[in-house]
Amino acid sequence: MEAEKIDEAADATIEEAQSLSDGFDIITDLSGFKPPSPEAAKPIKRAQGQLKEMGVDRVVRVVDDETNQVVLTAFERRSRDVGYSGETADTVAEAERLLEKDEAKGYAD
Repeated sequence: MEAEKIDEAADATIEEAQSLSDGFDIITDLSGFKPPSPEAAKPIKRAQGQLKEMGVDRVVRVVDDETNQVVLTAFERRSRDVGYSGETADTVAEAERLLEKDEAKGYAD
């Protein structure tokens, strides 16, 4: 994904999250996502920090066989840098089931 598209997606995510109440959950579908350039990764970390400040609670990342492990590791490292951790799921439906549970590893600190 190009840096410009990642920046637009980060902005759109923040804009949509502004209408949510504190304690909202996020499902991020990383299926097939390839590592972005270092420049393109900056808006991802910016958005993660803003989401934490806005009150994100639980995060589940959807991954598949095509999701690059570097991507998953980078998302987790950056989210921990701003104060939260995420879980992983194989499908969006599985991610939704994880969020229906009372406890999950993806709580914000």
